[in-house]
Amino acid sequence: MENFTSIYDQYISRIYRFIFLKVGTRDVAEDLCSEVFLRVYEKYKASDIQNIQAFLYQTARNRVIDYYRDRSRNATIPLYDIHEEDGFGRTDDILGQAIVNSEMEHVHKALKKIHSDYQDLIIWRYVDELTTGEIAQISNKSEGAVRVALHRALKALRDELASVSKHV
Repeated sequence: MENFTSIYDQYISRIYRFIFLKVGTRDVAEDLCSEVFLRVYEKYKASDIQNIQAFLYQTARNRVIDYYRDRSRNATIPLYDIHEEDGFGRTDDILGQAIVNSEMEHVHKALKKIHSDYQDLIIWRYVDELTTGEIAQISNKSEGAVRVALHRALKALRDELASVSKHV
């Protein structure tokens, strides 16, 4: 088994980014990310985890679900809270930043309107750049089922983006 410190170093950015995109605020994402790694560490000490990446993402996904269930509220990403260290690019050009913020706002609004499972798939595939095989392990589905679900998720996102664009 790998040393847990190397596991932490390898996955902290990805898990944080996944949680951040789901909850929308830096403070909450940091807290939930810490809780995820603490839970995984406790499990890591007690037993042999076969696929650490899948276990981390599943734990993060469950913690986000618990967060929303406990608070029963919807959070949005405040655009001023997005920073380079959050895994997003940053531009010094004010007009360029305004365009990026506007596009991010449209995507975020559309993403929040699609099913949570679709949100996860899109984040894992296109933000974290996981393979369909890795996503299949995380979600306990076959690779074929993941491909179909990704296709449906992208269609749902495209439809929502079109809807959001019409209302702007």
